[in-house]
Amino acid sequence: MLEINKIYNQDCVEGLKLLSDSSVDCIIIDPPYGINYFSGHYKNGNPHKPIANDNVLVIPIDELWRVLKPTGCMFIFYSQKKPLIDERVKNVIVWVKNNWTAGDLEGDFGNQYELIAYMPKDNFKLHSKRYSNVWNFNRISADNLLHPTQKPESIIRRLIETSTNEGDIVLDCFMGSGTTAVSCKQMGRRFIGFELEKSYCDIANRRLSQGTLLDITKLEVKSGSVIANDDGIPPNNKLLGILPNEL
Repeated sequence: MLEINKIYNQDCVEGLKLLSDSSVDCIIIDPPYGINYFSGHYKNGNPHKPIANDNVLVIPIDELWRVLKPTGCMFIFYSQKKPLIDERVKNVIVWVKNNWTAGDLEGDFGNQYELIAYMPKDNFKLHSKRYSNVWNFNRISADNLLHPTQKPESIIRRLIETSTNEGDIVLDCFMGSGTTAVSCKQMGRRFIGFELEKSYCDIANRRLSQGTLLDITKLEVKSGSVIANDDGIPPNNKLLGILPNEL
C-alpha cells in the first residue's frame, strides 16, 4: 500500500500496480485528452510545456476500477473531440465555463464546455444533495494557470463533496499542479496522487506546503495585494513564488 497524502512522481500505470483492490473511495482524474492541446493565444508566448502523452487518449480504466471500493465512484474529465465510451459511465456532467476558447475563429464555434464522465460502482450513493448534470464554474484565467489544463478548485471540491466523507481517500493519477490534493486537504479528505512531470510535482507540493490553504477560488493577486473576487482564480503564481519561466 502506498503512503497516504503523497504525490508520487511516476507513471500512474506503474503506480496503480502498488495499490490494493478496493482501496480508494473516489477517483478524480483529468488525463491528457488525446488532442495535442497547446494554446498559441498568449501575448508573449505560451509559458507552459506541451502536455506529455497528449497524442492519444489512454486511460487505465480497468486498473482504476480495480482499486475503487464497491461503494466508490470515479470522475473522468474528457473532451467531446475524443469521446469516452465505456458501459460503466452512468451519466455525464457538462461543465459550462464563463468564456470559451479561441480555436478556429472563422470556421468553428467557440468551445465553452468540458465533459466529466460519472462512473459509480453499484453500491455508491451520493454524499450530498442531488445536483443536475450541468455545472457552471468559471475557468482559470490564462495568466493564473500553474498547469495548461488546470481545473478550478471549486469544481473539484464539488466532485469531492458529492462522493466522499471526511477521512475518505481520493485518488488522482494525473495530479498536475495539485488541485485535487489541495482540495482534499481543505476538505479533510486524504489523497494519493501520481504525476509524471517533476516540475508539476514540485509546484503541487509547494501549494500543499502552505500553513493555511487559502480559498483560492476567491483570490486574485494584484501588485502584491490580495483582493477578494468571484472569478474562480487560484492563488496567483506570485503568491506561491512560482513564475511562468519556472513551469
